[in-house]
Amino acid sequence: MAGRPGSLRTRLLLITGMMLVLAFGGTIVVLDIVFRRSAEQALADQLETQVFALIGAVEPDDGGNLTIPDRLLEPRLANPGSGLYAEILDAAGLPLWRSPSAVGLELATGATLNAGQRTLTRRRLADGTQALLLGVAINWELGPTATPAFQVFTAADLAASERQLVQFRRQLLGWFSGVMLVLLAALWLAIRQGLQPLRRMSSEIAEIEKGGREALSEEYPRELEGVGRGFNTLLRSERQRMERYRTTMDDLAHSLKTPLAVVRNEVGAGQPDRVTLQAQVERMQSVIDYQLKRAAAMGPRSLAARPVALQPVLTELVASLRKIHRDKPVDCDLQVSGGASYPAEQGDLYEILGNLLDNAWKWCRGRIVVAVEVKDGLSVTVSDDGPGIPDDQTEAVLNRGIRADQRGDVPGQGIGLAVVREIVGLYGGSLRLGRSALGGAEITVLLPN
Repeated sequence: MAGRPGSLRTRLLLITGMMLVLAFGGTIVVLDIVFRRSAEQALADQLETQVFALIGAVEPDDGGNLTIPDRLLEPRLANPGSGLYAEILDAAGLPLWRSPSAVGLELATGATLNAGQRTLTRRRLADGTQALLLGVAINWELGPTATPAFQVFTAADLAASERQLVQFRRQLLGWFSGVMLVLLAALWLAIRQGLQPLRRMSSEIAEIEKGGREALSEEYPRELEGVGRGFNTLLRSERQRMERYRTTMDDLAHSLKTPLAVVRNEVGAGQPDRVTLQAQVERMQSVIDYQLKRAAAMGPRSLAARPVALQPVLTELVASLRKIHRDKPVDCDLQVSGGASYPAEQGDLYEILGNLLDNAWKWCRGRIVVAVEVKDGLSVTVSDDGPGIPDDQTEAVLNRGIRADQRGDVPGQGIGLAVVREIVGLYGGSLRLGRSALGGAEITVLLPN
């Protein structure tokens, strides 16, 4: 089983800390390399200065021998172990002169550099000293034919430079560690402040779970407005749905109470009246059918409603009604703009359109017109050429069990329009009844966006 994920604050702080460590670590490495190279270059420049100072101080005689002044320009060359060394070799690499500071040390014995060649190397001396060695080869022109070659080497102990480098590293690490801690503290405060809305949302959700509040507050940053709005919509939708289910069950129990009492009395009398029992059974069946259809209505989706194409739905319903009422030829004209669709539960649209078409099919003489328009919402108008609905009954026929005409030749239980009104109400729409241009009833359903 996977462990419980850590908090967002901890994750962000860890990720940011790792990025800071990598960034600062890379910066420290780069600065260390730059400092080392700069220190080495500065030391090389000092050694080169000493080389030229030696070249300027010594003088060769006519025999090619060097005359070295007793007092050198650089005092450290005269002090053993001073860390600065010098040596002059002939063309074959044999020593001609070595500074007193380099007593017992061979800097570059055996070296053979070409005239004008310059070398810079690291070398471990005989006493274990790590030194930076600079060598320059020159030809000294003493005449037309006398050009003796010399190799001048100077070396410097790298211990002092390494100590400076170690000190620089410590200071660099200390400063960067301090800066990183300050930045992490600032980031922790920034993340804590930035995640404050999420903590508040979590706290409000906990209150909702305990029944302490009805919905999330609306004062959230722009990035969380959609989350809060969607969550509140979902809560309202679920509460409405649960309330509808509860109401449906209460209504069902209340509506069945009377017919069940009648049936119980008839059965208890010993000689039940068949007509009475049949009427009560039909009444109970009507109640059950209505309440089941009412409970099945989903209502508008709280989130991410998908548009339902209306032309295929109407075409399928018309084909089904032609089979059901095959003995009654009806001219059904579907006036639907191409691509018309509406974001709703497909089952709800089938229930609305199916009840309207079934009602018109039963009462029409032979013609039905269905006009669908999707503009600022959905408008569906179903007209027929039947007897129509009397003006004094337009409100009554929307109630369960009420029919405009109680003729026995037209089957029905008077629940179709009541179900339509129930579903349309869930979507915040409206239902209008009137007389059509065909002479019969005209029912218009309006559903908002």
